[in-house]
Amino acid sequence: MIRTIFFLFIAFSMFGNLSAQDTIVKRDHERIICKIKEIGTDEIKYQPLTDNLIIGIDKNKVEKVILASGIVMNFHNSMDDMENYKDNNKNCLKLTLLSPLWGYTGISYEHSIKPGSSFECSLGIIGLGRNVNDSYGGSGVGNNGGVTIRIGYKFIKTPDFYLKGIQYAHVLKGLYFRPELILTDFNHPTSTYVYMSSNQTSTTNILNGAILFNMGYQWIFNNTVVVDMFFGLGYGFGSMNSLNNSGYYGYGIISSNEPLAISTGFRIGFLFK
Repeated sequence: MIRTIFFLFIAFSMFGNLSAQDTIVKRDHERIICKIKEIGTDEIKYQPLTDNLIIGIDKNKVEKVILASGIVMNFHNSMDDMENYKDNNKNCLKLTLLSPLWGYTGISYEHSIKPGSSFECSLGIIGLGRNVNDSYGGSGVGNNGGVTIRIGYKFIKTPDFYLKGIQYAHVLKGLYFRPELILTDFNHPTSTYVYMSSNQTSTTNILNGAILFNMGYQWIFNNTVVVDMFFGLGYGFGSMNSLNNSGYYGYGIISSNEPLAISTGFRIGFLFK
């Protein structure tokens, strides 16, 4: 009788352990069947079902935990966890600082999509700046007028090595790579001398663009001020060959025979929620 009770006790204990098991699902899809003892800030401590040893595992290696009660807890890598950046201002407006000297005014908007990635678009108002036609020996009949649009996607560099709990200093700060599409459309006024008559003015529409691959670095100061510097190379296309440098609104195209596009910029602005 005592032996029977003893075996029943062992059986119920084993059944209780099996029914109370938890599951750790790692990011490599490995599953650990165990009894979770503690979920800390940086690691999860668990006990295997086969012994009393307590083992710790880095939370960054865990995708989710399934408790015996049925509750599912999902975890994110500290680099990618948006909760770590909830105090960061994730939008910014920037002015291309020297753009008025080149005959336009460039304004950029950037929005953080997720840690390590952001979307950026820029609008350049051609004619809102120095008259480049006069500056480069042009006819002096008037400034160019039009717009230039830039659309890019930033990939912000991750650290070269891993540390527990590592994250970006700011979600928009750091070295980045930005593929970018640029389209420029403007009117270029010209003056033609007619014998025995006054000069006649005509307007030529210029439409060109470029696909650029930019490398740059962006600094963030006090979660308020942003400074951005970059350089890019790519492929240019369009109707412009050479109009006294009037096509260089944030980028340059060498010629239609050599469609190498080059871009460089210095931007400064402010961040907001």
